Amino acid sequence: MQPFRSSPWTRRLLWLAIPVGIALAAAYFMPRPELLAPLNDVTTDLANPPEFFVAPPERPGYDAARFAPLQRRIHGDLSNARLPWPPQETLARAERLARGSGWTLVGVDAAGLRLQAIAVTRLLRFRDDVVIAVRPAESGGSIVAMRSKSRLGRSDLGTNARRIRAFLAALAAGE
Repeated sequence: MQPFRSSPWTRRLLWLAIPVGIALAAAYFMPRPELLAPLNDVTTDLANPPEFFVAPPERPGYDAARFAPLQRRIHGDLSNARLPWPPQETLARAERLARGSGWTLVGVDAAGLRLQAIAVTRLLRFRDDVVIAVRPAESGGSIVAMRSKSRLGRSDLGTNARRIRAFLAALAAGE
């Protein structure tokens, strides 16, 4: 049996197809440029972001000077959720939803109306820290502030903002 021998045209097509394939894959998978910004800590409350209360020692607080201007530009639509339920009920609903989302709860502070969890990304299994703080609204009901921070990398490619939007939408829908 003779070894496979390709023609010169086959080799040329192969050498052309490889870079074209890579370029097409990069164009297809490349996120929007603004999502490449060095932002990996996103919150709904830029003035008073929820603090992690069961934090690893190396977990810093929210760096407002660094992250707030970027977040306003990229995720300016994020804000606290106003919900009709009393704060204790809202916290209980948030806890059920977090567990149902597959998050690992690492702390629930019922007296402080807050919870902390670890969310894991689907594709690469990155672990991100999430904290939710509930407070009474002046007009009744409650206000929910949320923060999601990636443990690795300078940019989260929009993962934290998508997580916050999806969670708050599901919470508001009563899921």
